[in-house]
Amino acid sequence: MKYLLLSIGTRGDMEPFLAVGDMLLKAGHETVCVMPAQFQELAEGAGFPFEALDRRFLELIDGSAGRAIMGQKGSAVNRVVQLGKLAWESLSIQRDLVKEQRDAIFKHQPDRILYHPKCVFARAWGICHPGRAIVISPIPNWLHPVEKYPHIAINTNFGRRSNLLSYAVINYLTALMSARSVKAFSADFPGHQLNRKAIAKYMKEQERALYLVSPTLFPRPAYWPDQAMVPGYFERPKTGNWSPPAGLMDFLARFKDEHPTFITFGSMVNAAPDATTNVILSVLRKHQIPAIINTSSGGLIHQEDVPSHIHFVNNIPYEWIFPKVHSVVHHGGSGTTHTALKHQCASLIIPHIIDQFFWNKRVAALGAGPLGIKIKQLNETTFEQLILDLRSNVSYGEKAIELGQLMAGEASGKALLEELTR
Repeated sequence: MKYLLLSIGTRGDMEPFLAVGDMLLKAGHETVCVMPAQFQELAEGAGFPFEALDRRFLELIDGSAGRAIMGQKGSAVNRVVQLGKLAWESLSIQRDLVKEQRDAIFKHQPDRILYHPKCVFARAWGICHPGRAIVISPIPNWLHPVEKYPHIAINTNFGRRSNLLSYAVINYLTALMSARSVKAFSADFPGHQLNRKAIAKYMKEQERALYLVSPTLFPRPAYWPDQAMVPGYFERPKTGNWSPPAGLMDFLARFKDEHPTFITFGSMVNAAPDATTNVILSVLRKHQIPAIINTSSGGLIHQEDVPSHIHFVNNIPYEWIFPKVHSVVHHGGSGTTHTALKHQCASLIIPHIIDQFFWNKRVAALGAGPLGIKIKQLNETTFEQLILDLRSNVSYGEKAIELGQLMAGEASGKALLEELTR
């Protein structure tokens, strides 16, 4: 069969699709990736034909407004203003993204579409092609209500009733936005009414959804409809064409007994990466903590003239480095959170946006790390307290080992393929 993998977002939104696509390719299915242009090299390097979506969506996030929001710069009022500015600037981009989704689908005529919840044209296509479209979510608490947690876009838990209401409101807005976005393409769907009510009904009663998260970390609610599943966390191998730099191997050998901590903010950016890096370096120097700092997308900055117990890297495979370190300080992206616990690493999460606040609370509730603070609250005092707790509290490591063992056998690639091909 021919599959179209359709995703919008940062790299954390791409990796689950690439992992699923890797399984489909190995099973002999034709698989095409439709993603923002920034990920062309990533997808083609993994063996996929590629169709580019508008690169301006990610460029907005990397701009001043996006950095202010992710770095939580300024007051809450200022961040709301920045969010409004970002939303306004994205309107024309969103229209282009919908058309690009449409063009890719009609060009490739797939048998199945696997799509991110943000891909509204794919949802409309799914309504008109029953059983042939599946939404893939790399995070929980998105489409289907959870009594214990509010919608993933909301950080504060006000109790069961308010939690359920949060899903009703956001799903209403999602259906409304979807209807408006595809209205210009109504001729593509003859005989179908794609208004808000029809889309909302489909989302609630028919839309097949796979939440690619660990059931150990997020048990599937028993009251969910049958079409909403939690098959587990899947990741593709990323070390095939990669070899560790000599300097990193030397650092690991020298500090083998001291067990370094790995520090990364992944694809997150912030308004003051130099100041953020200086805060971290100051605490590491003060306490002689061996650490590997991953600069990645620029949330942290490579600095010269650092002590020998600190080593900088850029974009190295997490599944290679995590088994070799004591613990991980990270932003709390779903993929990084899962990979750390899968490899039995205690975590300190410094959340920036959306689901990262959920994973911060979840990891702390499970006992695999201290409750972190949001990036805006990061300073020498808060970071010193948290990283010393992370490295000295042996119960975090013990719990991470326990969770990693439970996660080891929970995700069945065979079962996932059967679900994707039925």
